Amino acid sequence: MDFSTVDRALTSLSRRHPPLPAEVLDLSSHLLDFLSSPDGLSENTVYARGILRLVELGSDSSSGGSNNDSGIITNGDTKVRWEPLAVGLRLVVDYLEKRTGELPKRSRGSGSDEDEDEGTGLGTGGGGVYADGPRIPKIAQLGVENKEAAAKKHSEPKVETSFPPNAKSPVFELMMALPAIVNAHVEHAEPRVRSLVAQTVGVYALYATSLLNWLGSEEESSSGENSNDEKKQLEKAVQNAQVGRREIHGAVLLSLKSHLEMKEPSREDNPGAASDGALDDTTGWRALETNLQALASYVDGCVGRSGTEGYRGGSYIAEEIRLFGSSSSNDGGDEYGWFLSGLQHCCVVHVNRHVRAASTASLGVLVKACMRSSDSSHRDLLVEGDSSFRSVLKEALRANLEDNWSQVRMAGSVLCRRFVLALLKIHSNSESDDDDEDDEEESTVFESATEDLVPMLLPRMCLNRFYLAQGVKLYSQETWKLVFGAHGPDELHSSEETKGGGGMGAVARNAAPLCRYYSKMCDADNHAVREAACQGVAELAQKVGTHPVYKEYISPFVTMLLQALLMCFHDESWPVRDEACLACGTFCLAYA
Repeated sequence: MDFSTVDRALTSLSRRHPPLPAEVLDLSSHLLDFLSSPDGLSENTVYARGILRLVELGSDSSSGGSNNDSGIITNGDTKVRWEPLAVGLRLVVDYLEKRTGELPKRSRGSGSDEDEDEGTGLGTGGGGVYADGPRIPKIAQLGVENKEAAAKKHSEPKVETSFPPNAKSPVFELMMALPAIVNAHVEHAEPRVRSLVAQTVGVYALYATSLLNWLGSEEESSSGENSNDEKKQLEKAVQNAQVGRREIHGAVLLSLKSHLEMKEPSREDNPGAASDGALDDTTGWRALETNLQALASYVDGCVGRSGTEGYRGGSYIAEEIRLFGSSSSNDGGDEYGWFLSGLQHCCVVHVNRHVRAASTASLGVLVKACMRSSDSSHRDLLVEGDSSFRSVLKEALRANLEDNWSQVRMAGSVLCRRFVLALLKIHSNSESDDDDEDDEEESTVFESATEDLVPMLLPRMCLNRFYLAQGVKLYSQETWKLVFGAHGPDELHSSEETKGGGGMGAVARNAAPLCRYYSKMCDADNHAVREAACQGVAELAQKVGTHPVYKEYISPFVTMLLQALLMCFHDESWPVRDEACLACGTFCLAYA
């Protein structure tokens, strides 16, 4: 099956073997004709109902059926194939994305967080959820030519055209049917169907909350194109969409909770298989991974501007604050305590790498939701030391930034960038209000913003700049430039223009945890980690050890670092031995 585009998805139905029923093939051909017609599909009721019919043909909606392990739904003697359901969900994603694009841009969320997305998937409201495919590291600095072109592009006036829906638009008929579809297939036996359900959840949340923003915008309130009756009908349709949105969220949370309560092995136990002997560290773990992706897509799609009052609703962090154990929510108690503890378990100790990566992505979009909220108390969840959410983020980063699977380490690097940049932004806003900090000891903004997280974050951020996997290495290097600024030719750039000496000053002042971490990683189980640790030790000696101001910070740890390098001389992996030799030579030159 090819889900790259809707026309390819429809075409691929005719190539399936054994052949699909004639009704499915005829309907797919009919929908293809709609795609090639010059008329728009936004108000085409036949097209929207055709999508729902295709989903129905891949579901057991008429009578009770059961899923078997192959993903085929059995209904008596009839076998219902999953392919029509998957293609129908792909069409739903495309249709709702296009409908969202027809709304005024201001209603689709603020542009302040667009720079945090790296284009990571379908149906996630900006690509904030990383599910599959290559991730391109964000470029920290543009060339002069690119900057001039970007400035010219932003200076040109843009003519925005929008085609918002009316109360009788077929999109509302589609949205009324989707909650039941999501609830029925969120735990489908076919993983491709579950992934498309997660994408559907994301586009549904994005379109529903964008409608709220549009109804509450000045453009809609000042336009007198609709009569009062039509406007009331439209308001009712939008509110019904919000009911469906919350039903979808409830279905995802219920499935997620049930999976978290299942008995499973942890990485500490290190078993060969699960209790049923069928699951391990490389295969998918039931529907837990896709449930986490659906949760992340939903959170990323909630682009509302505030709580649930009036039409300015749709903010995830405001609507679901009870999930974060906040003191501002007095009801619920321990009823929702499973949420953060479950995410931490999935990030830190779950045996399956896909689950660890997906749960880390979920934490990333939750950080984004905190920053997106207009309530400053929601940002305090990231800053306050007694915040349960901050504690979960800390433990997740501690584990995932040193995970042996590059896929998980990459997800941890993305979470690290988002979390650190959020803390820097919060610190910058609070610092502008307080001008009495001139007498404080000189330190970088990173150290001031992250505070107690520095001894844990900084060593891992440094080492991942040398990690063998190119995606992790390049992404971590760009994160370093974003945090400390690109001043000078070297990686640990130090500049008089940078507060606290930039990255080199931060490394020097935190030499103790950094050197201990490098020494520990020289004895890690993963040869790629040992190789990166040797390169990190060589960098310390070459750049910090020879610096006239900061070399005294490294001096007490020279013996410990040399012992770690000498241990790597006897490593069974020749690249590690090679890096140890180069690092020792660099060390001798620095301290000769």
